[in-house]
Amino acid sequence: MAKTVSELPCSDCPKFAAGTSGGTQGGFTKRDARSNFQKLQTVMGLLLFISAGTGSYLLATDRSLWLLAVSHAVGLIIIVVIDVFLGMLSLISPKSAYIPSVAAALLGLILQLGDILTAPQYGLTVPYFANYLFGLWAFDLLLAIQVAIMVVGVAGRPYALQLSRRRTRKGSEMHVTKRGFLKSLVGIAGAVGLGVLLSSIKLPAGTLQTTTQTGTVQGSVANVNSLKIGVPVYFDYPSGYPNALVKNSDGSLTALSMLCTHVCCQCSFDSASKVFYCPCHGSVFDISGKVVNGPATVDLPVIQLRVDGSGNVFPTGVTNPGPCQV
Repeated sequence: MAKTVSELPCSDCPKFAAGTSGGTQGGFTKRDARSNFQKLQTVMGLLLFISAGTGSYLLATDRSLWLLAVSHAVGLIIIVVIDVFLGMLSLISPKSAYIPSVAAALLGLILQLGDILTAPQYGLTVPYFANYLFGLWAFDLLLAIQVAIMVVGVAGRPYALQLSRRRTRKGSEMHVTKRGFLKSLVGIAGAVGLGVLLSSIKLPAGTLQTTTQTGTVQGSVANVNSLKIGVPVYFDYPSGYPNALVKNSDGSLTALSMLCTHVCCQCSFDSASKVFYCPCHGSVFDISGKVVNGPATVDLPVIQLRVDGSGNVFPTGVTNPGPCQV
């Protein structure tokens, strides 16, 4: 039966106008929502690539990651790979990358700030380690990028929600749900956590090859008469802390902690140049523990000594504990 004029679609009605123009909600059409969302996701993709590049720079330049915290290095590798993948996905398929990109940024921010709390694991105080990390421009840039990605995500949320309300033959144009966000967060966290677990939670900086002289009295580390000038004897004091005992040309003794005062990497003694060298960031200390080259700014801690009547040397304390001492 033919419809009456009153039953025909009204081109002046709001519903009809909205349907033909792509729909309006929140002051913009769905066409505008797609366009703006695309632009924001392009920005997010570029930020993810910058994040991956910054993480790669840290992996390539900070040896302490590999010498002190291999698990952190592996975790950062996984995050770099995820950033590259999500960056490409943001440019190729923006709607698919939106939720996991924001989730990855939030997780990255949490993990970076959480790194500060691992300071005691490496013999550092939390304030000292925080000061060190925030002094790294790459660390600060990574934090800023994660925050920027989340800001872009919040800016794109109105557009994403409008697109999620649009129905197609296959369902919603895109899905934006709390469950989807949590699934992405848990999935990415699981991938990073698995990598960290497989690489072990912590690897020691290196086992000290102690050369405490044999035949000495219990508790002593050497006998003065057996020491060679400029040739260190290594000992553990207090428990877990590597030290070096050196006999000077004038016959005096010097005992130093071998943990660099920059980030507590274990130094090595160069017998040719008679200096202690830190393999993490290149700090150099002379035979008396004084800083020769940075980035360390504090001299090596000096171990107090007591020599008995027979020439046996006993460690008794630390005169200038550095950030690595407890």
